[in-house]
Amino acid sequence: MVLVDIHSHMDFKDFDNDRNDIVESMKENNIFTITNTLNFENYKYTKELFKDSSDVVKVVPGLYPQDAEKITDKDLEVYFNYLKKNEKDFDFIGEIGLDKHHTKDENLFLIQVKRFRQLLDLAVELDKAVIVHTRRAEVEVLDILKEYKEKYNFRKVVLHCFSGKKKLIKEIRELGVICSIPLILKNTESFRILVSELAITQILVETDSPFLHPEKKRNSPLEIPQIYSEIAQIKGFDKKEIEIILFRNYQKLLL
Repeated sequence: MVLVDIHSHMDFKDFDNDRNDIVESMKENNIFTITNTLNFENYKYTKELFKDSSDVVKVVPGLYPQDAEKITDKDLEVYFNYLKKNEKDFDFIGEIGLDKHHTKDENLFLIQVKRFRQLLDLAVELDKAVIVHTRRAEVEVLDILKEYKEKYNFRKVVLHCFSGKKKLIKEIRELGVICSIPLILKNTESFRILVSELAITQILVETDSPFLHPEKKRNSPLEIPQIYSEIAQIKGFDKKEIEIILFRNYQKLLL
């Protein structure tokens, strides 16, 4: 069974010395990753970087919240036109979302919200799933996602590394969207609670490579089997069952 890492950044310089070795090891271990990008230039660069290994590293177009603050309407239109012409190249749009941790200015945050909505509109138009970043803006993100579910029945959503308050888990369950669970599940109680309270059909896994290793070292998609094992233990499933169920969860996002 193929193991899915739904969120990574394999283009980062942290992998410059051994990127090809990791990709080869991923092939040997039936692992593939979805590398999220941060803006148009990053997307084009990363797509070229992995053009010969797109079966293992799937590159998707994104617009990180802080990048979303800076892009002009004209440049966004150029980006969107490119994506519409090349929509067969990707199945997800990510990462996108809202972030109040790095942005304190309310006016800049309002620009983030505007761009997030525009990106969701594009996802609805192209029928693509989205991978959503939210940091200290979980309530705002969930409110917008509820609106898109009610208006368009849109729920092809992966909440990347969701770290909002426990009381929000009920809203996630009701929305029917997916949370991607990182390796820090091993030593972070909030993620263990998230896994235990979500339906297994609402779970995928991620590394956010090169970040979020519980031992504070470089992370990589090769660590994915550990997350599967932890989830199997928490949910009381056999590891092979978890692999099958999570792959089906991934496939449903492509329908």
